[in-house]
Amino acid sequence: RRKEKKGLMAILGYRITPRIAFINTDTEQLKPIKDWLHYKKIHFIVTLQKHKNPKYLPLTIIRIERFKDAALFLQIILPHLVGKKRLIGEIMFECLSKYGGRGDWSKLMREKVIRDKKTGKILGINWNVEEERQRFLEIMKHRDKITTLNGGYKAKYNYAFFTNLWGM
Repeated sequence: RRKEKKGLMAILGYRITPRIAFINTDTEQLKPIKDWLHYKKIHFIVTLQKHKNPKYLPLTIIRIERFKDAALFLQIILPHLVGKKRLIGEIMFECLSKYGGRGDWSKLMREKVIRDKKTGKILGINWNVEEERQRFLEIMKHRDKITTLNGGYKAKYNYAFFTNLWGM
């Protein structure tokens, strides 16, 4: 199953992953968040990031990176956000709702997979490259809006980069 999913990314060579993060130097302060995410059945990853300079404390990072988990988290938390964070949350939720997860992976594979008629062996996947590129670019538009709201840092990979790369 993992190899099949790699094929999905391989068609464009790039993958977009939603990322919601909680960062703190005090692991105990993040414990209620971890407990709440467990309770809501939202999958998350916890990592410890040590700084090069030993005078700085290591950071504990809780990340939500799956499309369906990020959408569920935003659906729950959005009414409680205000200001810029609410606007960012709304843009991200709109993007996840429109272009997020593909739904049932097995159904998608039945529709797109190319099999040998005699053996049933998978020969390839029939992806529509133009359709995938358009979907990807729409997601990048949303990402660029969020980047602008978050301080407008210049990311290497943005909408302009991919339209130029693909000549669109």
